[in-house]
Amino acid sequence: MENKKRERLVFWAIFVAAFVVRCIGFVSVPAGVNQDEAMAGVDAWALAQYGTDRFGIRLPVHFTAWKYGQMSVLLSYCMVPFIRLFGFSTFSVRLPMLLASCGSVALVYLVGRQLFSARMALGVMLLAAVNPWHFMQSRWSLDCNLLPHVFLLAVWLLLLGLKRRGYLYLSMVFFGLTFYCYGVAAYSVTPFLVVYAGWCLWKKQLRVREVLLCVLVFLLVALPEILVLAINFFGASTIETPLFTMSYFPESIRSNDILFLNFSFGQMCRNFLAMVKTCILQTPGLLYNALPAFGPMYHISIPFMLLGMVLFTRDLFTERDAARQTRMLALWGGLVTGVWVGLITFEVNVNRINIIFFPLIFMCGYGIAAVARRCRRAVVGVYAAYGICFVLFLGTYFTSFAEDIRRYFNVDFLEIVEEADALEDCQALYITGNMDWQYNCSMAEILTHYACRIDAAYYQGKTLATGGRTLRPYEERYHFVDVDDMKEEEDSVYLLHASELDRLPFAFRVIKENGNFRLVRPAD
Repeated sequence: MENKKRERLVFWAIFVAAFVVRCIGFVSVPAGVNQDEAMAGVDAWALAQYGTDRFGIRLPVHFTAWKYGQMSVLLSYCMVPFIRLFGFSTFSVRLPMLLASCGSVALVYLVGRQLFSARMALGVMLLAAVNPWHFMQSRWSLDCNLLPHVFLLAVWLLLLGLKRRGYLYLSMVFFGLTFYCYGVAAYSVTPFLVVYAGWCLWKKQLRVREVLLCVLVFLLVALPEILVLAINFFGASTIETPLFTMSYFPESIRSNDILFLNFSFGQMCRNFLAMVKTCILQTPGLLYNALPAFGPMYHISIPFMLLGMVLFTRDLFTERDAARQTRMLALWGGLVTGVWVGLITFEVNVNRINIIFFPLIFMCGYGIAAVARRCRRAVVGVYAAYGICFVLFLGTYFTSFAEDIRRYFNVDFLEIVEEADALEDCQALYITGNMDWQYNCSMAEILTHYACRIDAAYYQGKTLATGGRTLRPYEERYHFVDVDDMKEEEDSVYLLHASELDRLPFAFRVIKENGNFRLVRPAD
């Protein structure tokens, strides 16, 4: 009883600390919004108001998003109740990811408790709580970052389901929901389940009728997304039902990222190298995914990860208890699934291979435990080192990173476009595609929708009212064009990057500056 009380006390101490530190300033750091985050939020706001995305598609199974690149829907649907409760804001847009991430800290313990001792489970939970990747992805709402959390929940229920079948069938619901988190689930979660089902039948951990019932539940949940994939693979027409819409995307280019649809050995080698650099060597990548000095898992984790992978693989295949071996296979299968994603997906970065990081955290914990068995005192030093790394990481995250990330989260653009849109005598806005770090007119448009709270019905041309104002039609008011194509119009305002001013084809006067952006009007 004393050990149980101590275990609960340590669990809650880790969980509360992880929750609190992730909540600190999660709206203001990172400041602004990422373009994909803005896209998810704008479509969620349209769903909350009208039951459609911003294009007017009723309850889409997959978002049109950038037209040439689509977006998964589950995170946006999770935003809807918070938007209805708190209104449309960065707070309500980011809250679902924050809660899912905090919940997954507890899930790491629960999965670990099914596989290891209480001490080991708490140790891995602590690693997750101080992990840089886990901390950073919890504080902005990128649709694909929901995948590892839903997958981890499904794996936990699967482990419980090996003992109590009700949990087994519930796990299939969440495995099916992974299809709505990120497109890679179709070619990662599916083979994971097929191999695991075959193993369970071979080891007589499940019966045929139980596996068939699992397949049925899984297909019922995942079928709409599977149909979307089929519609777009075969070029079929959009299917509308009273419950949801399965869309055809004529401009999609996402299939080019999947190796077995465009196979080459050279590309497979480049994919493998990208995976090793991202997950093992932790070389610098995109700033919003990992800080270069720390990597997604801290560089001190590299030897423990490698040791853990070797020892866990050895212990898995030498384990004589069939039930325990089957439970261990779920974790090892998650690791192999991540490797498979890395091989098949075009030159992955952190968010593209995010499904691998929970298994890597477990492997890191397994390696540390192996060291601790040889030298108990060593584990104190190891966790002290992680504690120091976490303090240094937080110090960097809330200072230099908070300043550096403003550019990539479009702070200056969001502020100035909101001011431009609020000008009472502005009848039309001409907006550059130069975002200061990337040129993309589509990005400028979705960030304008987010900053200016452009109503979906107004965007679709169904009304002239948006934000309590009556304006010119959307197509006449908002123009997202190259500076060379901007036309001089009376009562219009032009938002340009400072480097573009000399290309504007008419005389102008600057009325507002913000960072590298300028608001100008035609000269009097």
